[in-house]
Amino acid sequence: MMLISAQVNIEAAHFTPFGADDDARRQIHGHSYLVRAWVAAEPGVEDLDRLRDDLTTVAQPLDHALLNEVEGLAGPSMEAIADFVAQRLAPLWPGLRKVSVARPTLGYEVIRELV
Repeated sequence: MMLISAQVNIEAAHFTPFGADDDARRQIHGHSYLVRAWVAAEPGVEDLDRLRDDLTTVAQPLDHALLNEVEGLAGPSMEAIADFVAQRLAPLWPGLRKVSVARPTLGYEVIRELV
């Protein structure tokens, strides 16, 4: 058994509903995110393709969306994106071990471990 992974890029906008009135984060702005999932599985090309396809489908409601308005998303944060993806991917992939969301341009990443 090994961990296999797939990743997708999403572009999404959000605003931060707190902070001072002149805080630039309160304005709608966008980010590029890299979403990755790791699954315990016997590796095979068909599994990698299926994982990437399932991850793409699960992340689709977030892509080019205003995160503050996505139904089922707890909030406009990287942590909430990881939880959103994990909750929807786990039923399709019982071996799901972790989901990460990164902002590569800043070097930030959060990882939700599921074991």
